[in-house]
Amino acid sequence: MSFVKKVSEEQAGPELKPLFQQIRELYGFLPNYFQALGPLPHVIERERALAAVLLRDGALPAALKEQIVLVVSGINSSSYCVAAHLELLRRLGIEKSLGRKLATDYGSAPVGNKEMALFRFADKLTRKPSEVEKADADAVFRAGWDETALIETVLTVAWSNFVNRVAFGLGLFADF
Repeated sequence: MSFVKKVSEEQAGPELKPLFQQIRELYGFLPNYFQALGPLPHVIERERALAAVLLRDGALPAALKEQIVLVVSGINSSSYCVAAHLELLRRLGIEKSLGRKLATDYGSAPVGNKEMALFRFADKLTRKPSEVEKADADAVFRAGWDETALIETVLTVAWSNFVNRVAFGLGLFADF
């Protein structure tokens, strides 16, 4: 049960209503994550804009960024974010079985060494951020990624941890 009152579509004011409509079009329904943030439409707008920039194709493909989100959300035991991003990954053409493996035991997931290097980096940045060092970045580079890919990985991990903390802090449950 959520720790805060959620704003329903019927309760949404003029600033929030179009945001809720856009979110409904994207997901096919209105996730309770956004309803919980309903009192702060400007936060929803900015967070969605940040996610759109961070999770699009770049040095890393969008599907790989979603896989990183699943690894991070699994490490954090965020059932809300795991459920949400399993669905988003499925929409990008990735089987749910791979997504579930990434969320529960990424180390044995059937992925290449190049992808695994990013997942290991994401793991350390999530579990022990103050212990990340140049050797960790060098492992990513040795796997064949460049600096832009590392930056995108760091930003994806940071965003994932942010969303996980919001979901936990507001007591949100999976509604996917």
